[in-house]
Amino acid sequence: MVASSLQISSLYTLCLRGLVLVSLLMCSSKTSFGVDGYLLQMIGDCEYSDSSMTDMLYSQRHVFNQQEFLHYDSKIKKYVGNTACGVKNAETWNKDKDMMAQLLGDVDRYCKYNMGLYRGGTTDREIPPSVRVSSIKPFSSQHQTMLICYVIGFYPREIKVTWLRNGAEVMADVSSSELLPDGDWTYQIHSYLELTPQSGDSYTCRVEHSSLAEAIEETWDPAMPESKRNKIIIGTSGIVLGLVISAAGLIYYKKKATGRILVPSD
Repeated sequence: MVASSLQISSLYTLCLRGLVLVSLLMCSSKTSFGVDGYLLQMIGDCEYSDSSMTDMLYSQRHVFNQQEFLHYDSKIKKYVGNTACGVKNAETWNKDKDMMAQLLGDVDRYCKYNMGLYRGGTTDREIPPSVRVSSIKPFSSQHQTMLICYVIGFYPREIKVTWLRNGAEVMADVSSSELLPDGDWTYQIHSYLELTPQSGDSYTCRVEHSSLAEAIEETWDPAMPESKRNKIIIGTSGIVLGLVISAAGLIYYKKKATGRILVPSD
């Protein structure tokens, strides 16, 4: 599934607790619009299952304060309301012949056209992920530590992220975020591992992706917590800086002493 870039003009009439909000928006693949604490989003997607793109669909999801109230896709060729307010919008928009005619052409106009423009087509494009592991203290857990593996900026979207403890795969206490589109035809995902570090153990985030000749493995060593590691780095930097300043002072003193003429006193 691939999310394309697109631009749609939409006239919203939102109803919530007696509030009527009318806004004219220019929306991209994911646009947020907030007014006085209310958040409005439109998410557009171009979806397909094979490189031929013969089954490509264009869809829209309209979300107000995290609730989807209206949606459209080119398969059903009309807007459908998810809430009472969404039904009202759908009835109005479905009667707009110009809007509906434009939507029917969006599969070719936006989806296929943009895919053809972007780097000569995205179906054969591969971008390797960048991987980073960090640790935090869980807010509420029976474990002392949570590891986060950030896997960022990869394409295509299919990816496998696993945790290893001393080389063996860990299955328990592992969770993951949803696959998140970055808005530039790449994706990111975050994997989480809760644990109580034991002496001698090492933990590795292993990432497998079609763009990689071999898997990326990023290791976290519980023998040195991240806070302690940062303190050591800062302390070492301070020592080095102190030595540099001391050496510069010594050189300056010797130069001044060499140029000084001693005059004997009576």
